[in-house]
Amino acid sequence: MTRTVGLHPDFTEPLPTGLTHVRIWDAGAAWCQIHTAPGVYNWDRLDELVAKSQGKHVTYVISGCPRWAAKYPDQPHAAPWLGPGTNSVPFDLRIFYDFVGLLASRYKGKIQAYEVWNEPQLVDFLYPYTTAQCNALALMTERAYEIVKAADPAAFVLAASVLPRKSSGGMRRARRYLRALRRRDWPVDAMTCHIYPEVGRGAHRWAWMLRRTVAQMRRLGAPSRLWITETTYGLLGPVIPEDKARQLVADTYAAAGGKFLYWYAANRPDLGGLQVVTTVGTQSAAWLTATNERTKQ
Repeated sequence: MTRTVGLHPDFTEPLPTGLTHVRIWDAGAAWCQIHTAPGVYNWDRLDELVAKSQGKHVTYVISGCPRWAAKYPDQPHAAPWLGPGTNSVPFDLRIFYDFVGLLASRYKGKIQAYEVWNEPQLVDFLYPYTTAQCNALALMTERAYEIVKAADPAAFVLAASVLPRKSSGGMRRARRYLRALRRRDWPVDAMTCHIYPEVGRGAHRWAWMLRRTVAQMRRLGAPSRLWITETTYGLLGPVIPEDKARQLVADTYAAAGGKFLYWYAANRPDLGGLQVVTTVGTQSAAWLTATNERTKQ
């Protein structure tokens, strides 16, 4: 099996040795940061990030509706780093389709996977979280699948990430979005989830969250392929000591059972928790453990 290690880098430092998979999100290249006005696109930042990721398997998250295109431009709760309107679907879905078409054509062969939306069950990214909004997102996903495949048949299209953590509504809340996708006959190549055990909880809790996600998706008839596109431990808690970090990484890959997983906030001591990557130029025990693990698509 091929060695694969996924990371959600902030691109402020060189990508670490051993990294094979990159997810572009929270890095200044969201939809709203590119599509700044009707017919106006600034691709500079995404061009930069894709160039820095050359030779890696790149996943790009299509999320963050531009305020000018939002159906609900003044609704509350939008992620502050993205701004008002970004947690809305567009008032005219053709705006989204046009963006996806340009995106997939521009980065054919350079971006290997497109994740349609980020964490819709959180008000930060989709509000209001209604059946109508979920149906719109499912339709957007279906059409994005067709557009991406027409431009780049080799590219993957991924569902938006669901969150099994109780504080995020868990899989019970995720069902509204998943049922909307089911009504569209699952127009994706793979499902995705984000696994964030509560502060102080370890790999047993992580494994339980994954099992719960898989079981719920199986009951709904979702595609069996599942990518874990964000994960870490102890986010916003104390930094986890390196000896414990190494064991958490090893246990997580064992629990993942070969599924792709991408570490989030891997070198962000300001956010606390698990630091998979430490200072550039050094190889932390956690990172060496990650890069020695074998996973498969």
